[in-house]
Amino acid sequence: MSLPTADASVDRPSQPFRDGLGFFGRFLRNPLQVGAVLPSSRYLSRALVGRLDLQPGELVVEFGPGTGPATAIVRESLPAGARYLGIELDKGFHGLLTQRFPSLEFVNGSAADLRQVLADRGLPRPVRILSGLPFASLPAKIQDDIVDAVVWALQGTEGDFRTFQYVHAYGLRAARRFRAMMQERFHGFERIGPTMRNVPPAFVLRYWHAK
Repeated sequence: MSLPTADASVDRPSQPFRDGLGFFGRFLRNPLQVGAVLPSSRYLSRALVGRLDLQPGELVVEFGPGTGPATAIVRESLPAGARYLGIELDKGFHGLLTQRFPSLEFVNGSAADLRQVLADRGLPRPVRILSGLPFASLPAKIQDDIVDAVVWALQGTEGDFRTFQYVHAYGLRAARRFRAMMQERFHGFERIGPTMRNVPPAFVLRYWHAK
């Protein structure tokens, strides 16, 4: 499977600026859902995506792709025969993603519904799950539901889950709660960074070997 070249609209120098304005507007309207004032930089996106190491037929899932900065990195490195699915709750972002990345598959819905989303589309459990969701600002019940979905997807596999937390929010109660819960439910953990060339700086968190 050959990978398409990036759309002209993605490559224009003004695109990050327009994305930033749109992202900030959605943050103002719904700060708990969006959780950030700006899209992730390409530096943080590359740290989050890392090496995909997917085989033909394997799936990578992205929670909360937003305007697609990490999605663009995934598209660049997606091996032939591997598949991608993005799950985006915000309808505006979902519409933007489907226009910007026509070769990739997106669903407008909740990451907590991962099991049903995969069943509806006849997709296998993912080998990699990437997340741009704002766990440091999510209510406990939503955190629990999403983590349950992640553990279900990765249990018994060699797959991993990758997310990030902003340095300034790392010590917040909800952020600490999330990390403690993940430590209880995964054997493997790695913290990468912080990536300083992001606004704000952020750590990438990687978990594997779900219990």
